Amino acid sequence: MTKLTIAFGVGLLAVWGLTACSSQQAYTAGQAWRQNQCNALTNMDERRRCMNEAGQSYESYQKGVDDLNRK
Repeated sequence: MTKLTIAFGVGLLAVWGLTACSSQQAYTAGQAWRQNQCNALTNMDERRRCMNEAGQSYESYQKGVDDLNRK
């Protein structure tokens, strides 16, 4: 697990814990935070990969979660 992934998880948990909002709003806030973290990366390949992951739509994310829950 990379430091960025761990930091993203901690940040997302903080967002969920501090605000009373829907899961989609929390996801969107977490993705915006993650994109800011991606911009701090100096390696362009890593930054591009990070931004692609951070740009995943909520619907795509939720479909992946639903698929995992069905297994």
